[in-house]
Formats: sequence, structure tokens, C-alpha cells
Amino acid sequence: MDRIKTEIYNIIERAIQAAVAAGELAISEVPTIPFSPTKTPEHGDIATPIALGLAKQARMAPRNIAEIIHEHIDADTLKRIDSNTHPIIHKIEIAGAGFINIHLSDNYLYDTLQTITEMQSAYGTCNKGTGKPVQIEFVSANPTGPLNIVSGRAAAVGDTLVNLLNAIGYKAIREFYVNDAGGQVQRLGESIDVRYRQALGEEALEIPEGGYQGAYLQAFAQTIVETEGNAYLQLETDERVALFRDKGIAHILAQQKASLERFRVNFDVWASEKAIRESGKPEEIIQLFQEKEYLYEAEGATWFRMTDFGDDKDCVVIRRNGEYTYFVPDAAYHRDKFDRGFTTVIDLFGPDHQGHISRLKNFVKALGMPDDWLEISIIQQVNLVDAEGNRLDMSKRRGQFHTLDTLIDELAETVGEQFAVDVARYFFLMRANSSHLDFNMELAITHASENPVFYIQYAHARCCSIFEQGGEQGITPKPIAEVSLKQLTEPMEHELIRKLAEFPSIVLLSAEAREAHRIPHYLYELSGIFHPYYNQHRVLDTKDMEKTYARLILVQCVQSVLKNGLTLLGISAPTSM
Repeated sequence: MDRIKTEIYNIIERAIQAAVAAGELAISEVPTIPFSPTKTPEHGDIATPIALGLAKQARMAPRNIAEIIHEHIDADTLKRIDSNTHPIIHKIEIAGAGFINIHLSDNYLYDTLQTITEMQSAYGTCNKGTGKPVQIEFVSANPTGPLNIVSGRAAAVGDTLVNLLNAIGYKAIREFYVNDAGGQVQRLGESIDVRYRQALGEEALEIPEGGYQGAYLQAFAQTIVETEGNAYLQLETDERVALFRDKGIAHILAQQKASLERFRVNFDVWASEKAIRESGKPEEIIQLFQEKEYLYEAEGATWFRMTDFGDDKDCVVIRRNGEYTYFVPDAAYHRDKFDRGFTTVIDLFGPDHQGHISRLKNFVKALGMPDDWLEISIIQQVNLVDAEGNRLDMSKRRGQFHTLDTLIDELAETVGEQFAVDVARYFFLMRANSSHLDFNMELAITHASENPVFYIQYAHARCCSIFEQGGEQGITPKPIAEVSLKQLTEPMEHELIRKLAEFPSIVLLSAEAREAHRIPHYLYELSGIFHPYYNQHRVLDTKDMEKTYARLILVQCVQSVLKNGLTLLGISAPTSM
């Protein structure tokens, strides 16, 4: 499709230049010519609104501009189009207020099937990234409790973005930054200490302010008592809290890893804030900022001149007690990413990190990295909707939150473990990152076409069943070279092929725009064309084997694209349902 668009672009561009040279279009320069798929086959396959875009500059009605452009398409091209010998274009026409609609030839449709058949699982991939290393950091939940469903959404999005970037030729990796240092893990140790002493019978104890109330810590403390008894009561409080802090981090991090693996997300790198702090890199950051005169002392603390970078106020980097704020190890961590050679770094943050974006980017700028080196996206809130349509409140500190594992467990009770993960991943991916997501449990467990992930998976299963039925009837698909694709004459068949042809562009756009939700939308639309086709047209027809062989090629291509798309999403492509 990109090759086709390039050729059409050149045809339109030459026509505009010819019209300008002839004095029929008064414009100073030819702008970029946009193209988009048409909404209905009657309007062709590709349309450009370039005439509308030139109207103001040319001081002419868009339709008149479109007609002038059409008249200046070179004679040889028009002659081949009119005589139906052009390899790509069947017809160019003016429509509406000035759209230029391009109807592609059937050769393009057949070439699409040929390409899919040859490439199979590689269809949709390209080498746009030329192997450049990209790092995506996502989830990075504090090791203070189980992963909640917001982390689940981040896991699905981040994992899919890595798949997409690798599909277009980048060398992308998944990285989890473990916040195993600082105040939050200190409060974790204090909270476990209270639960431990309570389990041993101490009363009148309360979780410290800012601590963690969850029952998961009660269970963990009880396990410590059952295995170690009261041995830790002999330790000084600070020593005991530090020990429980480390034990708690290790225990909860292991749970988080298990949850992610269950969710089919396997990180390539697990980075540690504690290791960053102990490496001496934060001290290097402070020294560099001092040399660049970005720091100053005030109110007993050390401040960074954030206002030098356009922010409305400066920020503290070293507190009065000499401890770093989280900005310093964060800056050091990103310097570490840069030193590892990543040409692009993408951070996926939760909704509570919105205010951190500009400051982190300013720190990165102060460190001398290129402006476009760091990209940050917010993965917005997920609201779990119950059977009555009520949203469930989630708070890790208050112990009222729905974990990713609990969600999968509840889905699995109805749809089974495999499909529970499929459904969860799809629902997390079906909206843009910037949109809040209501996770509809009633729809998620529905075994019907209303459930979008089952609708897509059923389309793939139907493709598989056609070949199974063919085998039972003794029908063996022929190689595409031996098949007359001109047997595919039905409008729905052409519509299917046009949709299949869009897939590589959708993958490329999704990866470059960091918009994973485009893939589930595309797969749903493709399935929405295939299901009616399956219901209205017989694929296996022993009375017309030439058409049968051609339709088997088409079904095989639909099957390949559905599987390729589902694989990018980390969702299974079942052969039967």
C-alpha cells in the first residue's frame, strides 16, 4: 500500500506542478498531499482532499482545483487508466466538494493476496526502525502490594507497544523499574513489623501514618510467624523494620513477577532504584548540575532551577536532612538508560504521575539528552464496573483495591484461564491510553458476538474450521500460483482484500504513534467484514472448484492477518471455539 500511495502521490504532485506551470493554479509551493482510505467502495479505495487544502492559497473553489489537477495528469497515465492497462489505478474521479477519489485496479487486490501468502506471519512487518534500540519502561509499580488493574492496563499497553516497535524493525525491550528505596518501602517495613507483632499477640498497635493496611501484609506476617516464630522480637526496632522491609520487597516483587508472567508479560530488564542509588550515579548527577549552576541553597535544602526550563517553580533535590528527593535517582536512572545506548526511551506513567512529566523532561534536558529522546505517556485510570454498573473504589493504602490476579480469577471462573487473559488484555487495549477505561465485567464474560475479543477470535476459528471441513471433503488448497484469483468477483471479497491491504500501514501507524488501540479496532473491523461474508457466501463448493480454490486463498489470508494482529496484542488465536 505504501508503494501504491507513493506512485499515486507522484502522479498528483506532477499534475499540480503542471497546472502551476500552465498558470492555471496560482500557488507558491505544493504542500504535502494527504491520502486516506475511503468510507465506501463506491468512492474508490483512496481519496485525497488536496484540492480543499489548496483553496485558500489558490483563491479558487476546491472542486475547480480538483478538476484542473485531473486535467493535468499526464496523458500517458490517463491513457493507460482509460484503457484499463494501468497496473495500479482503475479510475480517478472528482467527488463532492473537491475530493479526488482513486479506484485501484484488481491487480492490486491480487498482489495483496500474493504478498500475504508469501509473507504469512511476517505480513505487517517492515524494517523502518533499522534495528535502533528502544527501551519502554512500564508498570514499575512500587513493591508494596499486589499489582492492581491500572498496572494491568499499563502491562498490556507496554507489552503491545514493544511488539509493535519490533514488528517495524526496532530493537525494543521491556523494562521494569523497581522502586525498592525511599520512604514507601520504609513504611512497608514498618507496616509488616506491626502485623508481625500483632500476629504474636501484641495489642494496641496501629499501622503508621502512610503505611499499608492490606490483608496481604497480614497473611505475609502470619507466614513469618509460622516459619520463624518470635525470633525477630530480639532485634532492635530499626533492625527489625529494615529486615522486614527487605523481606517484604522480595516477597511482593516475586508476586508481581508471577502476576505479570500469568498475564503473558515478561520483562527483559528489572532495574533497581536501590542499585542506582548505591552506584554513585546520583552523586554524579548532583555534581554535573552544580557545574552547570542549576543548583542553589535555600531554606536548608538544595534546589534545582526548574524555572530556567520554563517551569513555574523550582524544586528541591536534596532535603534538609541530606536525603535525595525522588527526582535525583530518577534523573540518574535516565542517564543510565542513555549510557546504555537507547536512541529512544518511552516511559508509560500512571495517572498520578501527570505532574512529574515536565520536570523529568527538564532534568533530561539539563543532562544534555536530545529533546526527542524521552517520550512520556500517561496510562489513564481504569474503573472496574460491577454487575450493577457501580465503580469499585481502589486504594492500596486503605487495603481496598482490585488486583490484576483477582480480575483474571473472576474472568476465569466463566471463560477459563486462557480466555481470561485474552479478554483482560483486549479490554485494557481497546481504548486510547489517554482515555479513562470502564472495564465492563458483564460484557467481558459474555460468550457472544457482543464481546469484541470473542468476535475476533471466532473469526479466526471460522477460518480454521473451513480448512478442517475442506479436509473432510477431500479438498486440498492449491498453491496460489495455480489459482485464478479473478474468481474473486464479489464486492464483499474486494472489501475484505482492501481491509487486508491496510494491515501493514495500521501496524506502522500504531507503532509510530504509540497507539496500541488501533490494532484491536482494526481486527474488529476485519472480523466485521469476514463474518457476513462467511454467512452469505459458500467457500467450499464442489460444483465450482476454481472459485473454491480462490476463496480458500482469501480465507487463508484473513486467517493469517487475524493471527498476526492477535499475536501483536498478546492474545491467542484459537482454532476452535
